[in-house]
Amino acid sequence: MEKLIHPMSYSLLTLRKLRYKLHPLRLFKLFLFIGFLIILFLLLGTTAFKHKELIIETPKEIVILQKTHAFVHSAYFYPVSKSLGNNAIAIVTTMNKRTVDPITDYTIKVHGSYMRKRMTNVATLTTEHLLNDRCDYSQVLIQSNLFPGMNKLEIESEGVLTEIPFKMPKYSAPKPVVFCVSPQFAAEQWQTFLTQLHISKRYGAHLQLYIVSMVESYYKLIKEYEKLGLVSIEPWLTIKFPVTDGPYLEPNRNVELRNQAAAHTDCILMYKEAVSFVGILDMDDILIPNNANSYYEEFEREYGGSWFISALQYGKADFETIKVASLEDQSITAIVKNARRLPTKDQGKSFVRPERFNSSWSHYSRNSDDKPMYWTPKQSVPLMMRRKAMRSNNIFHLKNMFLKNLTEVKDGAVPLNPGDNITQLISEDHLAEIDAEMKSILALEPIAELSKTLPKDDYYMPIIFKCYNDSFYHLRDTHTLMNDVTCVNAFDCELPQRADMPCVHSDATYHSGPSMFPITFHWATDALFTNEIGCYQ
Repeated sequence: MEKLIHPMSYSLLTLRKLRYKLHPLRLFKLFLFIGFLIILFLLLGTTAFKHKELIIETPKEIVILQKTHAFVHSAYFYPVSKSLGNNAIAIVTTMNKRTVDPITDYTIKVHGSYMRKRMTNVATLTTEHLLNDRCDYSQVLIQSNLFPGMNKLEIESEGVLTEIPFKMPKYSAPKPVVFCVSPQFAAEQWQTFLTQLHISKRYGAHLQLYIVSMVESYYKLIKEYEKLGLVSIEPWLTIKFPVTDGPYLEPNRNVELRNQAAAHTDCILMYKEAVSFVGILDMDDILIPNNANSYYEEFEREYGGSWFISALQYGKADFETIKVASLEDQSITAIVKNARRLPTKDQGKSFVRPERFNSSWSHYSRNSDDKPMYWTPKQSVPLMMRRKAMRSNNIFHLKNMFLKNLTEVKDGAVPLNPGDNITQLISEDHLAEIDAEMKSILALEPIAELSKTLPKDDYYMPIIFKCYNDSFYHLRDTHTLMNDVTCVNAFDCELPQRADMPCVHSDATYHSGPSMFPITFHWATDALFTNEIGCYQ
């Protein structure tokens, strides 16, 4: 009987597994593995976006372009800070930003020590100046955190150490508001100082002045006010690199306006733990509260408890007015009532909560605007902190003050507030109160004796204004000033000296650290004022 051969049955399990041929089982396993990988990558990607610490970034290559020098204006150590963190250091410098492109990508090693205890950390760099502007030198703030009780601060590069002297910030102040006034040079406008001081005093602000150079009698007047506790003075030093191992670009001619941003940054850092508000302004920027009895009241009202406001930005309305030459005839009422509004405006100024700022440019902080805030770890879209433009109030900017004889001074009306153009700039009662207090102080014997020596005319102011106009004001006013083409600087202004108008000038003992790569650091100690230099920048 013929043997029947049944057809062989096939299944996925009985198929012969040929090495170089695809069959359904292998395809199934392949698709299963690919699906597993896709799911795994999706899960890891979602976690990485929610927890940024899991994102691994390739370190950015830092290209050093040249060997340069930096000047340390000040360094602070904060045992306790509301915004910098505890045991924080902050170093204010003028640095050549073309050392690294961009300079803010560069990091610096800092060391803190106390006896045998030592700690090293990496410091970050920020600047208030534009990275693409024409000025080679910029304000650069170096920040890090070390340990409690340190008494020695050093900067390291490639094993070379430079010790940097530091000081503590203020933890108390005469008033809850401080106004940081831009560095004064060849200053002679003492009437402007009296107006600024007595108005700001009436509304609850303390003045912090930075002085490069000043007519000696004017300086003596300010020193008398300092003795009364009404103003604080800091020498603002010319940048010097006393010892170098090669040629370098001169810093004072290649930084924006004597690096005012560094002075404003120093002021914020000095007072940030001591006051509620800091104002950044020039001597002729007069702020008068609108519908408030003090700066503190107005600033608190305008912030309104909001975390989304980085600063209050006040516009500047230009005015021209009169002044008189005699000390005993000074009248802020006359200055206000003879003021005439000009059609021009100037760039505004910022008034800030210092815990939200660590630095500032001359008009506002470029580092604090559009600052992202994260309230919870799961928040993926940040909330932004921005400046609040003040609509109801503006700065009373004393752009021009013309000398008049007392007989020419008229009794005009108080101008309208340049912000709302409805309310009076200042009340008659407040003007009378301010004038009465000013006259009582000017009558004090040490101050009254200065009447004979204070400048009776304008000598330096017209020279400086013309130089500034020739250098950059005409470009600004015609909207042709381009920061990447022109460095806003007037260090080369020629200031003729007068034998009958001696000046004091800031000076100090200058020091250079050991040669380091890429940045060698220089600093000064024992700052003072001397009458042996003259009225220069």
